[in-house]
Amino acid sequence: MSLRVLNWILTASIWLLGLGILLILGVSLYGGLAGKPWFMMFPIVLGPAGSTDLLGDAQAVVGHLLADRATLNVAVDQMWIKFLFGVSTALVVGLWLYAAITLRRLVGDIAGGDPFAETAVPRLRWLGWLLIGVNAATLVSSCLLPLTLSGITLADGRALVTSPLSFGLPSTPYAQVKADLDGWLALCGLVLLALAEAFRIGRNLKVEGEGII
Repeated sequence: MSLRVLNWILTASIWLLGLGILLILGVSLYGGLAGKPWFMMFPIVLGPAGSTDLLGDAQAVVGHLLADRATLNVAVDQMWIKFLFGVSTALVVGLWLYAAITLRRLVGDIAGGDPFAETAVPRLRWLGWLLIGVNAATLVSSCLLPLTLSGITLADGRALVTSPLSFGLPSTPYAQVKADLDGWLALCGLVLLALAEAFRIGRNLKVEGEGII
């Protein structure tokens, strides 16, 4: 991929992310003022889960179907929950917008023939810490947001467990809200931090070479 195409992609991403922030805030304001409910989806694990045998042509057991996962759709009417969810979502999108702008400036330095520009190292470090921060914020929100469902009961008699922790689960049938735990963004952030150090070394070598010449 050429730098020109990458620059176009980043420019389009910046405009789309900016539009996304406006839409999120607009929908949050409209939903709060008009009293419109929001629908939020949470992945849940059903337990204790029962399994069903899968039979082949000769009525032989060829596998097991384990029904232990489902999706919980919740209509949210509370204004503070909708506001909190809208602001947190807009904040995450805003962080991605800042990352796209920083990456576009970095690509501009490289396209200008100066890959080891003085601003390259701090920009890479900012991107690395930003990805780590977004990952941390996502993990925290994934653990805290299900706590807003503590007052909900299920019609089939299951207990709704809002804590993402695996211990202390009831022995009766339950539905546990699971947190979206993913560390790939943090790993990418660490890679960018390591790349920033490589750029710092390259920058020092360039300055030393120019001093010798």
